[in-house]
Parts: sequence; C-alpha cells; structure tokens
Amino acid sequence: MKHSKRIIAGGALLLTGVCAQAQFTPGDLVVLQDGTGSSALTSASTAIFLDEFGTSPSGFVTSFAIPTTGAGELVNSGSATSEGQISLSADGQSVVVSGYNTGTGVASIASTSSSTVPRGVATVNYNGVYTLQGTTTSFSGNNIRSGTTDGNGNFWAVGANSGVVYLNSSGSSPVSTNSTNNRLIQDIGGNLFFSTGSGSTRGIYEVIGTPNTAPVTATSFINTSVLGSVSPYGFAFNSSMTVAYIADSDAYTTSSGFGGIEKWEFNGTSWAFQYSLPTDGVGADGLAVNFSGADPVIYATSGDGTSLFAITDTGSSATDTLLDTAGTDEAFRGLTFAPQAVPEPAALALLAVGFPGAYWFLRRNRKA
Repeated sequence: MKHSKRIIAGGALLLTGVCAQAQFTPGDLVVLQDGTGSSALTSASTAIFLDEFGTSPSGFVTSFAIPTTGAGELVNSGSATSEGQISLSADGQSVVVSGYNTGTGVASIASTSSSTVPRGVATVNYNGVYTLQGTTTSFSGNNIRSGTTDGNGNFWAVGANSGVVYLNSSGSSPVSTNSTNNRLIQDIGGNLFFSTGSGSTRGIYEVIGTPNTAPVTATSFINTSVLGSVSPYGFAFNSSMTVAYIADSDAYTTSSGFGGIEKWEFNGTSWAFQYSLPTDGVGADGLAVNFSGADPVIYATSGDGTSLFAITDTGSSATDTLLDTAGTDEAFRGLTFAPQAVPEPAALALLAVGFPGAYWFLRRNRKA
C-alpha cells in the first residue's frame, strides 16, 4: 500500500548526535528511502530516511530522518539507483549510511568534486542516534554507494570509483583499487566483502582482514559473470558461509534462468549457482535474509525502487509477497535488519554476518 512516511520518530534528527525518541525494534527491517514525497526525484541531492518495517505486509512502523543541515548533513542523489545501499555494523548495533556531506537541492550531485562536496559515512544506532563518522575526498565526480564498520571506529566505503576506501574521524585513504564500480560493502567475520558490477569478473569480492593502508588486492569470491552480464547489489551469507543470496538488479527472465535474486552454494571447492527467484520483472536491489528457519526468508527492495517484498525460499518456484510500496516521489534503495544493543543468539542466526565462526570457516577452507 502506498503511503507517505513523513511521521518521524520523535521528530527529525536535526544535528549530529541527537537521539530520536524511539528505538529500532530488533527483527524489523530498515529500508533506505530517497525523497520527501513532495517533489520529483532528480539527479539533484535529496533527503534520506531510514524507514522501519515489520516483516508483515503493510508493516510500516516509523521513519528516521537523516540531517540535511548542519555539520552532519548527508544526502543522496534522487535518481541514482546505484546509491543508497546500507549495512549493519559488525557488532549489530548500528546501520551504516553513506552519501554526500551537503544539503538538498545541489544539481547533479554525483558529478560534483569531492573537494567541494565531501563524501561521507554515518551511523544510526539502535537508539536512533545519528553520527556522521567521517568524510573523504575519494569518489570525486561520481557516486559513493555504501559503507561498513567493524564497530570500533573504523569505516570502509565503496562507490563508482576509488576502490575500497578506509576512513575514520581523522581522515581517509584508499586501501584497495583493483576493483571499481562497487556497490555494497560489508564487514563479515573480520573480512571485507563487496559487490561489483564491472569488469570481466563481476560478483562478490573479498578483502582479507580490515586493512587501513594500501596496497591491498581484492579477490573474486563469487564470480557471477559465469551467468553473463548480471548486475549484483545486495548480498547475504548464512553463518557457515555455504549459502549466499545475491540481489541482481536485472529482471529475471525465463530464457536466461537468472536475474532477480540468485541463490549460490559452496560445494567445498567453489561456489555454484543454484537458481534465481523471480521478483515481478523488476530485479532486486537491497537484500536481507533470515536464515534461522528451515527455509530462509529473503527480504528485498525492487530494482526500480518501488517496492519491498519477501520470499520464503522453498525452491526455484517460490514467489514473492509484497510488503509495502514507496510513496509518490519516493524510492526504496538499500535494506538491512534493525540494529540492537546486544545481539542475541537468535539474532546472530538471523543476520548471518560478522561472526567469528564464519571467519574461522573461511580461514580453514582457504588453507585446505
């Protein structure tokens, strides 16, 4: 159901470090929304909101506004579908957001020089407290697309250029530049993983560890190019790193057999494509997966930014259920689970990211 989501939790987050009057609810979904609903989305900078949803249809809960004024201001391009990916911090306590450290209404924001419009990475914690964590002059003349953190004051960002960039409150520097046109970056089990849509080996890449200096080479982890010219965005692994789902912004087609949401499995030697789950002909962008049950439940935003949906993976014939739709002059982009103060065992199974078990699984299989 389309509706305006301008009811803000306790009022807008107007300044860096100001706390909203409501907490996120563990187990809920958080969707990055571009636009206020009051004017058409264009290439100019626009306001960002973190919309909270339950996991049932029409489950909208509330909306947290990211500041558009002051030192902590952060905005996105209204029309750049590659922007707006969000991640959960490795400790599960914050949502990580990226964007441009400027106000709304800046024309062709993605084309601006980062020397005049810095790119930034920010967090919103489980209490709704917003903090701009750092800015960078990387990604100049193009998009910054996502960021991640280890939860200890270290952050990494990716975008249309510059590779993987490390930043904190003191500054920033590129650490890996061999892969560009990157989309979503996550800290999983003490290693950095990111999706990329360029080059002959597109898919999911890995950077061993969490480096803060160059040079570091990112290596292909799941090569989706074997399927052809696919366009990976959001991705999620189970806790043992043996099952992966990847959001493909290209629509599923019966002739190709892929597009939408791809399922991959690790056979002990390599990753193998299993099947794709159709997503109403529009592809998928943001992705979060609940692995706690017998059949994983996948949540995703559509590639065209119009909808939020769920699929219970009972097999290749599974179909999606619409949970909500973006309002007029609004667009859904990235997706993650809601942060919480101290992740409980059930939440760890649900999120399947950032765990020592996954880290040692990777190390063991790398040495094998």
